[in-house]
Amino acid sequence: MTTELRQEINQAIDRALASALPEMKNLDRDAALTGDIGLDSVQIMNLVMEIEDDLDVSVPVDILSEVQTLNQLAERLESLVNESRS
Repeated sequence: MTTELRQEINQAIDRALASALPEMKNLDRDAALTGDIGLDSVQIMNLVMEIEDDLDVSVPVDILSEVQTLNQLAERLESLVNESRS
């Protein structure tokens, strides 16, 4: 994992949160998106669409069923971005 790429991904997540879910601030990146934070599937999809636009990457739907936290999402995004840029 490169620190610069992870930083870019975390910034994209932060921008997406500010745009798609402005009421959500200072989230624990290890909190469960649906359980702890209380996001529904539409909110998660809006968040992911913002991230896709920002990073110019397509996130497969099956990834959304696999990730539970923002940190897990960041890890998966890192792999997708690395693949798309190579």
